[in-house]
Amino acid sequence: MNLFHIQSTIHGTDRTADFLEDNFIGIDWPATGDLEQLSAEEWKEQIGQHYTIPESELSGVIDTLQTFVKIMQDGDHVIVHDDEWVYVGDIGDYFYDDSVSIEEDSICHRRGVTWLGRIPLTEINDKVRALISNASIISTFEYPLSQAQLEPWISRTSETETVVQHSVGVDDGTVQEALDVLRKALQSEDEELRIRAATAILQYAKK
Repeated sequence: MNLFHIQSTIHGTDRTADFLEDNFIGIDWPATGDLEQLSAEEWKEQIGQHYTIPESELSGVIDTLQTFVKIMQDGDHVIVHDDEWVYVGDIGDYFYDDSVSIEEDSICHRRGVTWLGRIPLTEINDKVRALISNASIISTFEYPLSQAQLEPWISRTSETETVVQHSVGVDDGTVQEALDVLRKALQSEDEELRIRAATAILQYAKK
């Protein structure tokens, strides 16, 4: 599972609110059409037909499109940010939406996103801060996802919500035993396990 950051300002307009409200992320170059079934060479032809891009910048555009259409995968994570918050989402499949228009400010290259939670900008670690400071349209987190330390801030998934809903009949003794198991997991040598245990304990504490 990979983590990406995507710029949410397109043609000078901040689209963060659109991304969050409509559950998607997107990038520029709407006039190329659907790129999913085309090769990189065909992408280059499409871009050349519709946009005037210097040869020195063309490879960067192709790389951005390649990352968005091909490298990002369903289930990867993405973050966008504004002046106060970093928003974390689970990425869905690529799709091309020209139902409104293919004008310059349209966002036709899209991926659905399930937004999982938000983190105060002041609370992110240095690795994530470096990621969102990258000027690239899309940047990739260079470390294992666990090192982003996002888990304690991510909202419950539908699976964990189901567990909570069915926990009404669990007696206090069983709950205490479960907490003891989680406390022991906090001492595990497995970093991912420690993070998951910490997340579960924090979620329980919020109830």
